[in-house]
Amino acid sequence: MRLLYVLLMISVAFAELPSREVSKGNKSAQSGQTDQAQYHYVKALENHADTSTVMYNLGNAMYDAGEFERAMKIYSGAIDSTRTPEQLERAYYNMGNASFQAQKYDEAIASYIEALRHNPSDDDARQNLELALRMKKKSEEQQQQQQNQDQDKQEQQDKQDQQQDQQNQDQQNQDQQKQDEQQQQNQQQGDSSQAQQGQQQQPQQMSKEEAEQLLNALLQDEQNTLEQVRKVKVAQRKKRAKDW
Repeated sequence: MRLLYVLLMISVAFAELPSREVSKGNKSAQSGQTDQAQYHYVKALENHADTSTVMYNLGNAMYDAGEFERAMKIYSGAIDSTRTPEQLERAYYNMGNASFQAQKYDEAIASYIEALRHNPSDDDARQNLELALRMKKKSEEQQQQQQNQDQDKQEQQDKQDQQQDQQNQDQQNQDQQKQDEQQQQNQQQGDSSQAQQGQQQQPQQMSKEEAEQLLNALLQDEQNTLEQVRKVKVAQRKKRAKDW
């Protein structure tokens, strides 16, 4: 992507400037020493050099250093201090390039349009404008595609979370049901054990026949006892009678 310089005009334009820093900045820029070029251009501005030209070249130095967003700001300053259509066209064009490199396509499109407004025959600005428009469209499509993918992932994650929650709820219900069944079983076993203990503690009821048999046995035992006592007494009497 072409970058417009005014270095060829500097020999004339800067010859009228008292600052030696501008010449040093130009030499550093031509030799690729962008840091040194920026330093000298800033010093030149401090010495009240021509603001529009120095800031324009300072923006170029930042562009060459890959500092595109900083270059955009410097070009904007150059535009504010520039009055001629030719200088404005160059500043807008280069600011469009910096914006494009920074992937700020809206700013690049606006800058290229301004460049064409000041120079409608600038084919480079027109081509770069078309390219910026295509890149903007492509970027928006990629962003939309990414949003759709993120949305699909989120919906899938939500569905998995719902399924997991349902599984957890089902498992909790099963565990609760098992616990209730176990408690019910334990309670039934406890009731059965208490019933058996109650049956063991209760005296066995006697039938009428068994009661009569027991009574007769007791009466017979009593009769036998009386008979034994009577026999003893008779024997005692006989013994005493014999003694006499």
